[in-house]
Amino acid sequence: MSLTPTGQRSLSEQLLMSDAERALVVARGIEDPWFRCQALSTAGRVWREDAYEGLLKEAVKAADSQENAYQRVTVSAWPIRAYLERGNVKPAKRLLEKYTPDARNIENMGGRSEALLMLLQAARPFAPDLWQLVFWALVQATEPSLAWRQRRNIRIAIKMVAEDHAQLAHEALARLTDEKTIAGINRDLHAGHYVEPRSFF
Repeated sequence: MSLTPTGQRSLSEQLLMSDAERALVVARGIEDPWFRCQALSTAGRVWREDAYEGLLKEAVKAADSQENAYQRVTVSAWPIRAYLERGNVKPAKRLLEKYTPDARNIENMGGRSEALLMLLQAARPFAPDLWQLVFWALVQATEPSLAWRQRRNIRIAIKMVAEDHAQLAHEALARLTDEKTIAGINRDLHAGHYVEPRSFF
């Protein structure tokens, strides 16, 4: 019985510690570029020093092969995070500067907000100069408020930055006009509700 792309990605991840070469064969054999990108990013995160960058370039190529802008931007968070976890900031920053404006090609505002939140989650544990561009793009994508995901995502974003970047959170809040969104964020801030970025691997 053939595996689904999700199953192939999971198999590749499971094999990494016991049979890395086979894990890579499985990852490269995933036809769906979304799952191929994720599997190659996972491999690149742990691969030997002299070869991991090639795997992450393959992951980016898989992401870029998708015509759908939402899919392209969102899944790019995996190679970006892998680069950052490897301590290789320069290509990660370059990719963040590439995909953040690319999110403007996502017509659905809820989807645009969702994709930018994923980029922010990838970069948030690292230096502010990496993620602030994405953060402000997400603030901009919050209005006009057309979808519940926009309100949810900006609340998550602000809860991710407010604990150690309170001024930034308040500056973002000052740029918003939707009363429902503002009220929700104020409740979070007054209650001290903060969240950690998601893990990718």
